[in-house]
Amino acid sequence: MRTSRLFAALLGCTIALTVPAAAQLGGTTDIITGVVRNAEGAPVADVTIEAFSLETEITRRTTTDARGRYTILFPDGGGQYRMTARVVGMVPRQAMLIRQADEDRLVWNVSIAGTPVRLDQITVRGNLRLPAGFDPPTPGSTERNMSVEQLARLPLEVTDLAALATLAPGVVPIGATDSTAASFSVAGLSPEANAITLDGLLFGSGSIPQEALRQTRVITSTYDVARGQFSGGLIASTTRGGSNFVAGGSQYQLRDEDLAIGPDTSVFVQGFTQHMISGGLGGPLKRDRLFVFGSLQARLRDDPQQTLLTANASDFTRLGINSDSVERFTDVLAGLMPAPTVLMAGPASRSSDNLSGMGRLDFVVSPTHSLTLRGDWRGTTQDPSRLGPLALPQTGGTTESGGGGVMLSLSSRFTNGFMNELRGYWQTSRSDGAAYLSLPTGRVQVASALDDSSLGVALLTFGGSSGLPTRNRSRGLEITDELSFIPGGGGHRFKFGGLLLTNRSSSLVAGNRLGTFTYQSLAALEADQPSVFTRSLEDAERVSSSLSWAFYAADVWMLSRPLQLTYGVRVEGGAFREAPEYNPAVETAFGARTDRTPTEWHLSPRIGFTYTVRRANQPRPGEGFAIGQRFTPPALIIRGGIGEFRSPLPANLVAQARGQTGLADAAAEIQCIGAAVPTPDWGAYLANPASIPEQCAGTGPTPPEAPRTVLVIGDGFQAPRAWRGSLAFERSLTQLLRASLDLSFAHGVRQTGYLDLNLDATPAFTLAGEGNRPVFVAPSDIAAASGTPRFTASRVDSTFGRVNEARSFLRSRTAQATLSLGGIAGRGIVMQTSYTWQRVRDEATGVRGGSTAGDPNAAAWARSTRERRHNILVTLTYPVGPSLEVTTIGRLLSGSPYTPMVGNDINGDGLANDRAFITPPGTGSADAQAMQDLLAIASPRVRDCLLGQAGQVAARNSCTGPWQGSLDLQLNWRPAGFGLNRRLMISVVTVNFLHGLDQLLHSPAGEKGWGLTPRPDGNLLYVTGFDTVGGGQRYVYRVNERFGATAGSANAFRPPFQVGVSMRLQIGPDRMRQALDAMRGGGGRGGPGRAMLGGPGGGARLFGSPADLVRRLDSMAPNPARIALELRDTILLDSAQVLQLTLVRDSLDARNQARMDTVLGVVEREGTNANPERMLTTLRPMLEGLRQDRTRAVQRVQGILTPVQWARVSLRLRPLQGPGMGPGMRMDRP
Repeated sequence: MRTSRLFAALLGCTIALTVPAAAQLGGTTDIITGVVRNAEGAPVADVTIEAFSLETEITRRTTTDARGRYTILFPDGGGQYRMTARVVGMVPRQAMLIRQADEDRLVWNVSIAGTPVRLDQITVRGNLRLPAGFDPPTPGSTERNMSVEQLARLPLEVTDLAALATLAPGVVPIGATDSTAASFSVAGLSPEANAITLDGLLFGSGSIPQEALRQTRVITSTYDVARGQFSGGLIASTTRGGSNFVAGGSQYQLRDEDLAIGPDTSVFVQGFTQHMISGGLGGPLKRDRLFVFGSLQARLRDDPQQTLLTANASDFTRLGINSDSVERFTDVLAGLMPAPTVLMAGPASRSSDNLSGMGRLDFVVSPTHSLTLRGDWRGTTQDPSRLGPLALPQTGGTTESGGGGVMLSLSSRFTNGFMNELRGYWQTSRSDGAAYLSLPTGRVQVASALDDSSLGVALLTFGGSSGLPTRNRSRGLEITDELSFIPGGGGHRFKFGGLLLTNRSSSLVAGNRLGTFTYQSLAALEADQPSVFTRSLEDAERVSSSLSWAFYAADVWMLSRPLQLTYGVRVEGGAFREAPEYNPAVETAFGARTDRTPTEWHLSPRIGFTYTVRRANQPRPGEGFAIGQRFTPPALIIRGGIGEFRSPLPANLVAQARGQTGLADAAAEIQCIGAAVPTPDWGAYLANPASIPEQCAGTGPTPPEAPRTVLVIGDGFQAPRAWRGSLAFERSLTQLLRASLDLSFAHGVRQTGYLDLNLDATPAFTLAGEGNRPVFVAPSDIAAASGTPRFTASRVDSTFGRVNEARSFLRSRTAQATLSLGGIAGRGIVMQTSYTWQRVRDEATGVRGGSTAGDPNAAAWARSTRERRHNILVTLTYPVGPSLEVTTIGRLLSGSPYTPMVGNDINGDGLANDRAFITPPGTGSADAQAMQDLLAIASPRVRDCLLGQAGQVAARNSCTGPWQGSLDLQLNWRPAGFGLNRRLMISVVTVNFLHGLDQLLHSPAGEKGWGLTPRPDGNLLYVTGFDTVGGGQRYVYRVNERFGATAGSANAFRPPFQVGVSMRLQIGPDRMRQALDAMRGGGGRGGPGRAMLGGPGGGARLFGSPADLVRRLDSMAPNPARIALELRDTILLDSAQVLQLTLVRDSLDARNQARMDTVLGVVEREGTNANPERMLTTLRPMLEGLRQDRTRAVQRVQGILTPVQWARVSLRLRPLQGPGMGPGMRMDRP
């Protein structure tokens, strides 16, 4: 039929914008293989095979061997090729080879003959799919593939790889902190379980220049043993290389604080200003042989400074403190500290500047060898850094970082069965931080009566920074190699590979190097009487040198066209080359060696499958379409697998152990409480940092020798691993719409946990009023005025402080189900929606970041902090017109779990890790009354959490925060005039549109907190003293009446609704036009002098005008009744048959003319740079109508004729449609 070719072409054009990276050697090289036979089925040698990439317009060639076999390696080919087979004495054959299913390689088997033949049909190896997000590239895997063209149309930061990861269903975003970048969690595992690769190798940065990015794949499960070094999720990005045409792009983004909309002028509500300029350009140095591409990007951002000095009265209320307390705080400091430092304002805004660049050179050395050289560089500065909202600007500092690397890749084909890819990447990175002042940190606990009559508790900070200065250096080398063998007819692909990764790092972290003074109240600050002084001494430089390796063997087996299987094993290991020093005293006291480093080998098996259930009328892949048959996607795809995944050994663990050996030159920590606390002299400290105390005042309760901190690595320590499995069902609802159900589980094993070997876990006494909670120090070791325990009294050996042992003994369990719906709906709407249900439980101890109700060394199961029980994600593109579209990303997450905590150490282990005891309200005590006051103003969620645990110590993660939502929009306009041909995209984007909607629907005082990321205050209690009056032994607490508060009126951090603009210019040929040209077999290069604008060349001459295209389509599908009438004398038609056939002919001509006029209008309106999704959806009913009319006409003609007559007519129809094609799909050349 005359519409099938155009319909298939339009489908191919849609696919061209979302090409996944399957059928690959390593991560970015396509494998094309097959066998050439003659008409008798015998193999043909010396046949020239050409593969022309539709994306890059690069051609690769090879010849068949004596068995008729051939193999082509195509780095970054894009997955769509026009294949040509030619040999002297035989007519060339051509076909379109499009990979869209779960294939490890592309197979094109060719039959050539000495007689003229027609052009082969479009060959789809696997099942043609649409950009609905359901395109896993390997059997059993689940992932989402996103091109830069797609991402540029969405309201997000394209270069933020962590943000891109959250577009995959079920991925949980994890926000940034003042010292860590934003991240994500997959399968409930920690962010450390994730990995980021660039061109198949680990990449040490979370962002690259936008124009250098080709595509990004977010892989949430895969069973390919070639992929390793992670147990959570994998972000696999590929860079853009040069091609046979000059191409690239440039972009400018503006976010201006003046475009923030809202009534509040607070710095906590003001928007930010950002300028982002990105550009990239590349092309051929020698056609089909040597290519180059380079890109640069600069991002300059300024955020309002959010500190105590810039906050207003409403901000103070939201922070849990009143303005009178802040004023008194600054007045007191004026009398304690040197005048220039007290109200040191610092920069008016926080600047964060980032520069990055990337260059790439691709060289086709020979038909069997391809070389890629890539270099990258980046640099970042931030000033100020590490400033909190309850701190003075003097506590901050500056940070800067940078790095870069060089990658070399060699793809080789030795014979038609053997292939190899060798890759290497050397990279280096650095980061430095400096504090504004070389002073100890000061902290003061302030209780304030707020305007809503509630009692807030806040910890105000002044002095120097406890986290600065810092210095980090690292360098590493990664080498990978993979050898593949495809025997016989290509049913198997055996691959063997290995990895070698070496890394050396050094870090110098402040870690409270200048000490911290803590005051119990403003009155204590005014009297300059701190209750606690702590300081880390002689914090040595942490050095680590690690070595990781891996070997794997796998087979990707095409058991049949519907069923594909991948299975294999991966052997991984790691070791450290520089062990910490040996401390015999630690081994004598605790039986642990300080010089132990982990070394391991581990074997991980994996198996995955994909099974495709075809519809009854669906042709087998590669068979083409029969007469009257429409293209239909598979009815059902089932995929799944199971396997074990391993993260690398944590390199920073050995680095920490090297600095914490317990020897004389290693880290130590002093803790002074009560009368042993030195009296601060802030002026002397500023003038001479060497005068900062290194020991407690007098003799005191603390030994003169500061106890040494020790970290040892347990015997048998192993890298974290996870057993993961999945089963997914994907069904076609319509030709363009699909639904899927993904079920998965993850069982984390050997997760890292810590024990305190120096803790004497025998209770010295118990707190009867708190469910007999154990305390490990005697009452005499607790300062009555502050309630601070002397943690050295809980030590087994008082010459050491905390002696932590790292062990790999914790576990986790995750169950997850995701229901997705995606594809193209009416009016060209492209959507992807998903709902994920998740349940995550894990084990944890109370040491190093955990919580406890008793012995901190005891591991217990509980709900994980990374669980988000419900996760709804929607991405939508709505075409308003040919040049205008609206895109949106919406997300709704259920609340994150958190634990009611005590803000101080109460069990004497030296850590603020104690969970709060929930005093039952109404029991008559002061604590009960304070709890009653809290419950009276708390949200129902907080109230239910506390009342459900009344009379007991709170359970870990027993409370749940509020739901979190986000919604952003982007309006894209691509003008067709001014010679732009829709290559310029002008966008208006919203930032935090949901918060703007909240302000519109509610008054500023009644905001619901939409669009915010609330962080519930988890501190329920603060210790104010220890009471032993009357023989009692109990802590005196202050109840934080803002516990769990997250409503709009309680949240100081409220990013405003803001509007931004951007412009992106596409340079060079458009991918949509390339796909159309290639589908038609035309040239793809622009005409002379038009390379920068992608002007019409051979391809345009073949198409002609839109009217020419429509006439061409019409001529390709002749009227079957007309053909029968032309044969009237040959087939001996009678007069009745002639009359009936004439009526059929005229009726079909009239219908076709009306439909083709409509098609002509659509093509002229869309132009040459059309939106493929919109054009496909608009033309689909028209093309379907043509197909149905044609089918009915064929059936009527067949009914009018006798069987003998029909046999002669059908012979005329078959040559016109070509072998295996639908009717009318003849091309004008063999």
